[in-house]
Amino acid sequence: MIPNNQDVSRLRVLVGYLGERQQSNWWASSFLDGTSEAFLAPVFGQAIANARVVGVTEAARRVHDDAIGVGRAFHLFRLPETLEQELHRTLALSKGTASVESVEKALEELNSLSSGEVMAKSGPVLVGPLEMLADVRWVREVAGQYHAAFTAGVQSFPFFAG
Repeated sequence: MIPNNQDVSRLRVLVGYLGERQQSNWWASSFLDGTSEAFLAPVFGQAIANARVVGVTEAARRVHDDAIGVGRAFHLFRLPETLEQELHRTLALSKGTASVESVEKALEELNSLSSGEVMAKSGPVLVGPLEMLADVRWVREVAGQYHAAFTAGVQSFPFFAG
C-alpha cells in the first residue's frame, strides 16, 4: 500500500518545524516561525504557506544530506523524484499545512503518526531498503524515529538505502 501524500507532507512540516532554530536548532531556518510572514509575504503573496514548506524542506534536506550523504540514500526530505513530484502536487493543492501551534502539539501529532515506542538513535539511522518507500509503514517508522530523537534531544537522520 502506497503512503498517503498528505501524511508525508505533514510529517515534513512537523519535523521541519521541530528542527528549526527556535525549537531544536538542527537547521538554521525559521520558515515555519510566525515571524517569517513579514519577509515571505511581499515575495510570495498567497503562496506563503507553500513557500514556508519548500523553504524548511530545503533547509532540512541540506542538513540531512550532509549527515547521510547523497547518492543511493533517500530520506524524508530527499525522496525519489516521482515521490517528490507527487508531494509538490499535493502541496500546491493543500491549504494550511504549514501551520504548527507549538512544540508540544507538534510532538503530540508526530507521536500519533508514529508506530509506537522507538529507541532514540543519534546520527544517520538506516530504516530499510529503498523498496520500503512503496509501503505505507515507512511513514510510521520514520515518524517514530524523529519523535524519539526530538524527545531525547538528539539529532537523528532516518534514511533508506537502495
